Amino acid sequence: MNLSSKISTLFELGKIKIAIPIAISCFTGYLLHSPEFSWNLGFVVFGILLIVAGASALNHIQEYKKDALMNRTKFRPIPSGKISISEAVKWSVFFLLLGCGLLAWGGNTTSLWIAIFSIFWYNLVYTPLKQVSAFAVVPGALSGAFPPLIGYVAAGGHFLDLPILALSFFFFIGQIPHFWLLLLLYGDEYKKGGFKVLTDVFSVKQIHNITLIWMLATIMVALLLPVFDVFSSKILIWSLLAMSLWIIPNSFILLKNYDRITIRKLFLRLNLYFLIVMIMISIDRLYF
Repeated sequence: MNLSSKISTLFELGKIKIAIPIAISCFTGYLLHSPEFSWNLGFVVFGILLIVAGASALNHIQEYKKDALMNRTKFRPIPSGKISISEAVKWSVFFLLLGCGLLAWGGNTTSLWIAIFSIFWYNLVYTPLKQVSAFAVVPGALSGAFPPLIGYVAAGGHFLDLPILALSFFFFIGQIPHFWLLLLLYGDEYKKGGFKVLTDVFSVKQIHNITLIWMLATIMVALLLPVFDVFSSKILIWSLLAMSLWIIPNSFILLKNYDRITIRKLFLRLNLYFLIVMIMISIDRLYF
């Protein structure tokens, strides 16, 4: 395997496409308390990137047999034979140790312990729970709330401060429709892999209705962020309102269209909504 193929395999093993937006959420949490660029900020964000990569690699190891059963995952590094389990373990440990080291260097002990707990929660609670309950995504959504919290605490904030509790709650709520939109796209695949899915409990129509409720809840929580001092700029608050009013009617399409193209578009819009909110918070903290 040449160097570019090796790097590509490691990026896939560490789910770099997922790790980057998670690291951005940590970056947002850090700026929420300490609105300035510094070396410590870089250490913390890159540390979280590596911790996510390590936890993701461990997740690959935990689920490689199930991944081999699903069309969308059978070409992942381990089931496809691009990397051995023993090598994946080594990279997972390397990513986790280096990531924790960088976080401890740029942050503090409290942020490190929260990060260690988040690894435990994702790999030892959420991952096994997916095989037991169709509602595993609800406790699993906590995984999305940890990174901004870690960034905020690493910058010197307290984990019970209202701004970070509000922001973390926004990420927690938003993880649920994010996953259920994926379920609507790949539910049959998950079922083939042996995971418990909502289609075992609800009809497709009911899942669409429930997902819409969670989408609207996510938007409502976002609109409450200025109340908890996450935003201060009136321009950005009005921009948040305008963006929310744009995505709300788009969300109601779930009640009419059940095709994959519609669901995929809404999934991308939800991700874009989160990205723009993070960018707006960062701009608010740095320039207002």
